[in-house]
Amino acid sequence: MGIIIGLGGGDCNGDSENIYSKFIEFTGKANPRVLVLPTARRDEPDSDLEEAEFFISRGCETSFLRLTDETLTKEEAEKAIDGADIIFVGGGNLKFLMDVWKRTGADKMLIKAYNNGKVLGGTSSGMMCWFAEGYDDCGENGAFMFVDAVGIIPFSSCPHFESGSWGSYEQAVKGRPYSGFGIENGAALICRDGELSVMSGTDGGRIYLFDKDNGHIKEVYGGEAKKDNEI
Repeated sequence: MGIIIGLGGGDCNGDSENIYSKFIEFTGKANPRVLVLPTARRDEPDSDLEEAEFFISRGCETSFLRLTDETLTKEEAEKAIDGADIIFVGGGNLKFLMDVWKRTGADKMLIKAYNNGKVLGGTSSGMMCWFAEGYDDCGENGAFMFVDAVGIIPFSSCPHFESGSWGSYEQAVKGRPYSGFGIENGAALICRDGELSVMSGTDGGRIYLFDKDNGHIKEVYGGEAKKDNEI
């Protein structure tokens, strides 16, 4: 199996730099190949440039895969994904992302990449996409909604959990069939060899587990800067 690093949010050159560095470390390679998918921001040209520059500055061969490009063939997309060591997905609109991935078959390609041992992950929608579902403000007029996602991690998820209306996830998840994770900026859930752990950035981001088998009562993990905490 591969490894997934899902960040609730955070700055790759600031509070979450140590987490972003794990993408490279987990490959075991000095100069891994990174593929950036800016699907959630509708593949706009300036999307996820900061994260790409982070990887480039650390010696990674970095490229973009824009799945909304109608000239892109399925074979070209598969070749790009198969050739990467790291697949990084940026934030944005989770529903748009999943609609594109399902239409192009990228969701199945990425599951295959995980099964082939790639390091996958991302931030915000790029975190939620690996779960069974994500809680995003991509509904009409910015309303929050649950979106079915790739399903590698069989939980519900929500990013930016410490920020304003994102906290509404605590009540919304109680009606869901999954246990859920609310992930703060500056924190990441890591799925490695099927085991889950929490990694905090320099500001000590936390993750909240809402266990459906325990009435979705909130449990807190992380909060200690740069420490890994098993769940």
